Amino acid sequence: MNRWDYNGKQVALVDVNNFYVSCERAFNPTIRKKAVCVVSNNDGCVIARSAEVKAMGIKMGTPLFQIRGLLASRGVEVRSSNYTLYHDMSERFIDCLEQFCPSVEQYSIDESFLHFEGFGSGLDAHCQRLIAAVRQCTSLPCCAGIAPTRTLAKAANHFAKTLGVPGGVLQITDEYHRQQILQQLPVTEVWGVGSRLSKRLACLGITTAWDLSASHIPTMRKAFGVVMERTVRELQGIPSVDLAPMDKPKDEIMSGRTFGSKVSSYTGLMASLANHVTLACEKLRAQNGATGRVTISIQPTRQGDYSSPSVSAYSEVRPATDDPQTILAVVRQCLGEIYREGKTYRRASVMLSSIETANKTQSDLFGLATEDRSGINHCLEAINQRFGRGAVTFAATKLSKDWEMKREYLSPSYTTNVKDLPIAKIS
Repeated sequence: MNRWDYNGKQVALVDVNNFYVSCERAFNPTIRKKAVCVVSNNDGCVIARSAEVKAMGIKMGTPLFQIRGLLASRGVEVRSSNYTLYHDMSERFIDCLEQFCPSVEQYSIDESFLHFEGFGSGLDAHCQRLIAAVRQCTSLPCCAGIAPTRTLAKAANHFAKTLGVPGGVLQITDEYHRQQILQQLPVTEVWGVGSRLSKRLACLGITTAWDLSASHIPTMRKAFGVVMERTVRELQGIPSVDLAPMDKPKDEIMSGRTFGSKVSSYTGLMASLANHVTLACEKLRAQNGATGRVTISIQPTRQGDYSSPSVSAYSEVRPATDDPQTILAVVRQCLGEIYREGKTYRRASVMLSSIETANKTQSDLFGLATEDRSGINHCLEAINQRFGRGAVTFAATKLSKDWEMKREYLSPSYTTNVKDLPIAKIS
């Protein structure tokens, strides 16, 4: 089948422009016309920028303390990362996409591949209606790139955003259009080609996506491997890339974070670890898993000019479990083995591994019967889903707040916390 046949298979990549910034603007009209940047955990580095901030030359990853004065002088609005808000807005975005396409393949928190077949020449207009619906339902601005392959759809999406295409949709419709797009796209912007690979490609005279698509496939495979071969084929319009589903069960689940301030007490460390256990167990039960091994790690603060290595402890869990109370008891035991009074710590983490399917776990023939607390755990989850995460939790998570992140510029959780619901005032 002709790859440019409108009735053939087409891929649309839809993603939200400046996702974190757009989420912050969605419920706060006062900053929609202002420059906005979002900073990472503990208000560390810049992780999202509006177009105005990008125009100032501020790079991703720039530490906030280095540019705090510049941001204030330019009137830039700073926001601490609000992952609860971003996650919920991402789910609303996906829900909206699924109303327009039966096959949605989520690639990341803010972008998805949509698969169409036999749609005809009206696909461009259909995607424009999709983008308008997303904007109306979520206030999130987005763009779409349409092509026969995922990699070409990525390229089309790149120009849909940078060129400000009317309707926010750019479709590669024929061979001439493909050539024009790829000749203007630097090879560094090709999906899967990073700065290191682009330097090696430049040595071969390959500086644009068009150069890469016209390269000799066997040579590229020999020099760079099968992944590069697939990229070249995709740029030629031949589907060659399959994505792993985002909901694929994980072999390991980790939750950890650097503290907002130094922690020296046992209770402070235990409170941090208890919160990480709660988060890890949510992910574990979401994939119907049970862990057979629990590992904790705590990192002392820097000594002089050198960072201190983390200290770890682990314990096997038999039979495997998804019960947070059982895992908390294991974590408490492990922490007792490695905690040293008088030391200060900067980070703690919990890792669940040796994960099995919950209803297929191997029990211990000679072990003691364990209490079935699945009913209690499901009840706690239901309460937290209705009233917000942490509405009901274990006492260990509240032993101390010393470990909590610095989030000086945190916005409300508009969509997940009743107390943070926006208030409309009528004068």
